[in-house]
Amino acid sequence: MLFACIVLILSSVKSLKALEEKVVTLGEPVMLKCDMSYHHEIYWVKLGADFQPKTVMVMGLKNDGALSVAWNSNGTCYEGCVVERLIGLKILKVSERDLAMYFCAASNGKPMEFGKGVRLQSKETQALSKQDSETSSSSKGPFNTHIIIAGALSCGLLLMVVTIVAVHVMTSGKRTGM
Repeated sequence: MLFACIVLILSSVKSLKALEEKVVTLGEPVMLKCDMSYHHEIYWVKLGADFQPKTVMVMGLKNDGALSVAWNSNGTCYEGCVVERLIGLKILKVSERDLAMYFCAASNGKPMEFGKGVRLQSKETQALSKQDSETSSSSKGPFNTHIIIAGALSCGLLLMVVTIVAVHVMTSGKRTGM
């Protein structure tokens, strides 16, 4: 039972994915879709290699359904669009500097909520990252450190609960025998 519990926890933690990977061709356009409601103002945020977030575009829909761009950091690079009833960001011609993580966020007078992120990779960088992950996974083993820590904490918690139940059963049996 303990082993099944650990396997279940580890497999569920490993399957969590908040970041979609998208392979792009340099020089070609790409459209990113925001999974947030289009009834709010949508912010597109880019997280580059320096890990400093940069707002690239702010947009929303007018009452007549037309797209309204409130701010665009680079009109020659980015364009707002509506894709499958979702507000999207179109990168007109993907370059090396565009290979980053992109997140959309919605704000409607309350704390900002973020949608699923997209990481853009060119075919060349994807091949390099696969080589890096193969060499790092062979040296680290099949599990990441955070998954091992989560498993160890879960085992400790389960052991603590079993101990409390055992002590309770033993002490309640002594009380009834008096």
